[in-house]
Amino acid sequence: MGETTYRLPETLSDDISKLALLAKDYEQKRISAAEFKAFRVPMGIYEQRKNEVYMVRVRATGGVIYPSQLLRLIEVARLHGSNLLHITTRQEIQIQNLSLDEVEPILVALQPYGLATKGGGGNTIRNIMVSEYSGIAAGETYDTTPYAMELTSRVIAEPDSYLLPRKMKIAFSSDEQNIDYAAINDVGLIATVKEGKRGFRVYVGGGAGIKPTTGWLLFDFIPTEELYILVKALKNFFSDHGNRKNKNQARIRFIFYKLGAEEALRLIKTYYAKEKDRGILLELGEPQEERPAYTYKSPENPPVENESYELWKKRYVVAQRQSGYFTVLLPVILGNMWLDEKKVSRIERLLTFLQVFGEHTLRFTNTQNLRLRNLPEEALPELYSLLSDFEEEAAVPAMVNNIISCTGADTCRLGIGLSKGLASAIRRELLESDLDLDRLSNVSIHVTGCPNSCGQQLWADIGFAGRVLRNDRAYPGYQVFLAASRKENPQLAEPVGNLSARDVPRFTARLLSAFLSVAGQGNFSSYLRGEGREKALQLIAEYKHIPSFVEDKNYYFDWGAEELFEIKSRGKAECAAGLFDMIKVDLDTIAESKKQLETVNEVAPMNRLIYDILYSSARMLLVTRGLDPKSIAETFDLFIEHFLSTGYVDEAYKPLLLNARNDSEANFIPFSKEVYALADSVTALYNSMDDSLQFEKLRKAQLKEPEATDLTEVASRTKLKDLRGEICPMNFVKTKLELQTIQSGELLEVWLDDGHPIENVPPSIRNEGHTVIEQEPIADYWKVIIKKK
Repeated sequence: MGETTYRLPETLSDDISKLALLAKDYEQKRISAAEFKAFRVPMGIYEQRKNEVYMVRVRATGGVIYPSQLLRLIEVARLHGSNLLHITTRQEIQIQNLSLDEVEPILVALQPYGLATKGGGGNTIRNIMVSEYSGIAAGETYDTTPYAMELTSRVIAEPDSYLLPRKMKIAFSSDEQNIDYAAINDVGLIATVKEGKRGFRVYVGGGAGIKPTTGWLLFDFIPTEELYILVKALKNFFSDHGNRKNKNQARIRFIFYKLGAEEALRLIKTYYAKEKDRGILLELGEPQEERPAYTYKSPENPPVENESYELWKKRYVVAQRQSGYFTVLLPVILGNMWLDEKKVSRIERLLTFLQVFGEHTLRFTNTQNLRLRNLPEEALPELYSLLSDFEEEAAVPAMVNNIISCTGADTCRLGIGLSKGLASAIRRELLESDLDLDRLSNVSIHVTGCPNSCGQQLWADIGFAGRVLRNDRAYPGYQVFLAASRKENPQLAEPVGNLSARDVPRFTARLLSAFLSVAGQGNFSSYLRGEGREKALQLIAEYKHIPSFVEDKNYYFDWGAEELFEIKSRGKAECAAGLFDMIKVDLDTIAESKKQLETVNEVAPMNRLIYDILYSSARMLLVTRGLDPKSIAETFDLFIEHFLSTGYVDEAYKPLLLNARNDSEANFIPFSKEVYALADSVTALYNSMDDSLQFEKLRKAQLKEPEATDLTEVASRTKLKDLRGEICPMNFVKTKLELQTIQSGELLEVWLDDGHPIENVPPSIRNEGHTVIEQEPIADYWKVIIKKK
């Protein structure tokens, strides 16, 4: 039935050759970084956080990979200098920490083994997901893996799959009672049977990134042979109606937001009807049951089946629907397979053992682990003895090994927080606690290092998304999400507040402890939608006070970091990203406080929420003036000085602001309408801000024609600004503000500290269109000369 793995595209050899030529042109500066990136990213090749360090993302439809393929992948990765493989939440595997000259040889070496990276990134159809249990689960509707394989084979060979407005994600569910990831992908396909015929229930437009949503029901049933027709129609619809100008609004769901669900669904059905007329079907022949086959000889001295063995079976072993066969979860902590000699030898022994039972014995899971399949019961004791080498992973409760984390700021250019460090800290906190973790085996905890959703924080019982928070200075924080529903009537997790990174592990342990104390009254997700939500809000409130930097410096270091937290490089417009992250903290606080005020009736919480709106309104735009207040009183003073006294905000708010400055416990409830009006005024001012951090009022005042100037004379004048001691994004903001005081063509000299300031500010300034004409180390700092555009 169909292909056992997907077919590599016929153009792959030519694609790899072209990549090699472009890489050489890039290294010799014959093409720009942008031109090279446009080709390498759709080939699944990404630059990591450190410049000129790369990773390749190897496609594995449904997580399927043969033991022989993984053995070869490990060998090739080590041969070409990688020290780390990483399993992703889309069931792929990345080879990380590569130099550019190693990339093309890796792709060439993997191709004969049926492995490729094409379509692993960019505006393409990404790796197609399938349940790790598909084909072996007792209650499933049918095995969707062959359909995912055939669909992959077709779409990755088509040029239009690489010309989409943005990426397109597809996920299958093999159980019509459990929609799971199909609910939050651009295309969700749920196995169903109607009148004895196999087919799919189809959802479209799901997504967990910006403006997240579960998908809309497109069809209650289409036959399996129309699967390719459906996906081809959706590609055409997306290509014609997707937003190609703004990548942040370029996913399929944004077409629904723009046109309305009724019109978007109508349009898709017209594209579907047109493709159906062409009649290109996807036919796989008669469905066949997956049948494990093996010849296994028990060892002469079989391992002892003791109490530890039975506990391991309880935690990690599940019977398949095929009588006498079992599936085993092998944890891979945070998806990281380190390639040092000891760890490589243990995984090689395991993969060699699995080959005894055939190639259909291994899948990557969306929890970043390995799912072993089709193992006969008599082989389990020997497998357990092999796993003695994996004591750190397999000898602990399963729940802590299912904690998901994206790669975060360790390697990702968009990362804010060190999400893997936090996930490890949560894991340690739980293992060191006295909680009965085996009673929590179905609890899901997901961590992502930024507001994007690579760690799928919106699809967990407890989710955390990295963000910048502020006290007397910036510190690493996380937005908290609770209670996703992944089965009937799927729902995304709800954002409920913010925590400092330092407090997240303890918060998690306390929330789980509270649940265990009332266990028996429902499962964890049900608890979180009831009294557990109130408990979480109570705990978040307890952690609201953050010590100042002088009181406790630990809060200002991220988990696993040796340096103080600041906005590090985040790819294009790195410092600008940090600037807007800081503003977004206050925007979100205003929005979340308003939402909570709709349901809160008690006086004290109401008053606190209104004060939070007032304080966030006063603080939100100070960063745009290069101001970093060190106290609450200074926040209000600076806002009055720089926004009321300058006429940006009505001076009528001054008594209210002075009252808040002097007494945060005063009664603000009678002034709630005034507080809301101030928040709206500041938000409107922010929305009027241009790229140079100027507001509408000032722009109008500056519309007069500049005086004619001799640019030769201008370029000879240089203004100096000492920004040593300033961290990102403040050093970037102050550079932008200084540039506003000089004319086009004039020079600005800034002094920046070594490390992140010199790494981040010059690239960010170039992204603004200015020219960095000199960058020179001077003792322990850098001199940078900028020519204004």
